This record gives sequence, C-alpha cells and structure tokens, in this order.
Amino acid sequence: MLEPVVRPDVSVVIPVKNSQRTIRSTVVALLTQDYPALTEVIVVGDVGDQTWQALADITDPRLVIIEHEEVPGKREPATKRDIGLRKARGQVLALVDSDINMDRDWLSHGVALLTGQHGGIVCGGMRAVTNTFWGRFVDTNTLAAKTPRVPKSYRVTVRNFGRRGRKPPITANVLMARAVYDDCPMDDSWGFGYEDYEWFWRVVRAGHKVLYAAGLDGAHHHRQSFRSLVREYQVSAYGCANFIHAHPHSPLARKRRRQATLLPPLAAVAVAGTAAAIVSGYQLTLLAAASAAAAGLVTREVAIARRLEAVGYVVAGLALGSLFVFSLGWRLVRSARMASTAPELGPASSVVSALFLRSRSSR
Repeated sequence: MLEPVVRPDVSVVIPVKNSQRTIRSTVVALLTQDYPALTEVIVVGDVGDQTWQALADITDPRLVIIEHEEVPGKREPATKRDIGLRKARGQVLALVDSDINMDRDWLSHGVALLTGQHGGIVCGGMRAVTNTFWGRFVDTNTLAAKTPRVPKSYRVTVRNFGRRGRKPPITANVLMARAVYDDCPMDDSWGFGYEDYEWFWRVVRAGHKVLYAAGLDGAHHHRQSFRSLVREYQVSAYGCANFIHAHPHSPLARKRRRQATLLPPLAAVAVAGTAAAIVSGYQLTLLAAASAAAAGLVTREVAIARRLEAVGYVVAGLALGSLFVFSLGWRLVRSARMASTAPELGPASSVVSALFLRSRSSR
C-alpha cells in the first residue's frame, strides 16, 4: 500500500535499441522532473548499442546504464524492461519509451494519483512532439487510430478492456507500485506488437487497479511517413494475432477477431455489389451513394481536427485500417492452418509457436 503522506522513491526504466536520435532528450526530461525523490533512471540496451554515444556526457549519478547480451529465446523490448525493473530500487517503478519526453510535472502528478489510490498502476497517453502533418494525423485521426488519447480518465477493467472508447494502456507511460510487478512480471518471450496489451491484460485480470489518467501525457516522436506507419500497423497485426490466440476471451481479442472475420467478407460483398450495379446501369446511383459516404467521413474528420488537411486523414486512415484488418485476418487463417499440421501440440500452443517462429525467421 502506498500512503499519500509519504513521498516514495521512484525508479524509471527505459528500454533502448539504437535510440541515439531521441534518448538524450528523454533522459534529460526525466532528470529535470520537479519530483525530488527520483532515485534513478535506468537505461537498458545491448552491449555496444549506439544509444550510449548520446548519453556519454551526462554525469548525473541517477543515470544508470545496463548493457546486456542477447539471451536466446528472450524477446525485446519486454526482456529489457524486465531486466531494468528487477534491478530497480524504487518503491514506485515507472516505464518510459526511448522516444518520449515527459512533462516536468509528470512524476509529481503521476505519483500523486498513484498514492491517492493506494497503489496499483497509473498510466497516461501521448501527443506529437513535432507539429507536422503526420504528427497531427496520428494525434487526431479517428479511423484506425492507434495512439492512446485520454480525454477523460477512466479505470481499466476486465470488462472494458479494449472496448469502444476504452483503449488499453501502453508501456510508454506507466507508474506502478512495486508489488504489481512482483505479482505480474512481463512475459519476456513475447515479441514486438501488442506486448503492452498482453501485460496489461494479465494485470487487470489479476485484480490490480489501473487508472488511465487524462493529462498525464508525454511528447512522443510519432512516425513521420506513411511507409513507417504501414510497418507499424503490420507489426501490430502480427502482435494482435498472438494476443487473440493467447487470450481469446478478453474483450479486445473478441473485438479484433470479429473485425478480422467480418470486415474482409463485407468488403468483398461491397466490391461485388459495386460491379453488379455498374453492369446493371446504376452508375449514377452508386456514385451518389459513394459521394455521400465520403462526404460524411470527410466532414467528421475535418470537424474533429479543425483542419482542412483532415481530408487526407480519411484516405490514410482507411488505408492503414484496411491493412491492419486484412493482415490480421490473413495471419489468423495462416496460423490456424499451421496449427492443424501440428497435431502433437495443443491448439493454442501450436498456433502461438507457429507465429513466433515465423516472426523470428523474418527478422
């Protein structure tokens, strides 16, 4: 139990991999927090990682660098987070990504919320660090949005995990009581993609309190090209397929499975119906319906973003959303086929094993 009258020591853990472009500003933002009981900032990366060059001239004794050799069978960044959290000395443990700059009052605000609920977890969202087109797109688009936005604080529970308006938290912005991690450590066999959601699902399923707090944000280096966003959504689809097979009864898994199952056939039906309408001479009716639908989407995005450039958000959002859904559906079908050829394994274990083996061979 964390008591509000006591100011607990805090350890912040950052996993890195060739993060030399952003890590310095991340570390400096943490070392200059207005919270006086920051014990250490632990940066965990590979031996010889280029990240260390950007931190070479920082002499603050609270900065702790941990270099480790890659361990076969262990996956990053979960492995690096786990190493740092187990080495940490603070009563409160925090997780930050290497490309996010926390506001100066992030720790004081987060610790106040954490002690106010006597432990558990407090987490927040993020906003773009740069005012560019892609930064604004990631921050404000509503079609297939991935970035955690928290306009209003809420509790994350087993019932609402991943439901509409209740996006699960991510590990880029987390403060927790040490007892939470002792009870629910990260699975360091879990690779990139949905590793945040997998851990948080086990945390809420174990009964720990999780507050998603509005205003507890950081300035994040969002992807700055459509190509990099495509890669991010593909990785997310892979991780989502793993999550569905590992935790099929969670609300998030059920929702994503429905999307992957229903949306591609509906898209095929729509294409077939469009072709039939054209052949039957209903081109004008079809054009009017499509124009009305497009106008509705564009109007909605422009109204929310308050920018005319949001017209482009519709195109990019639909493309990325379709990529995610079709990639997820393809992975689920493919993994099911691979599982059926491995009768000696249980259904769930064979599917997950097949997905992890495919991921390792493609990296």
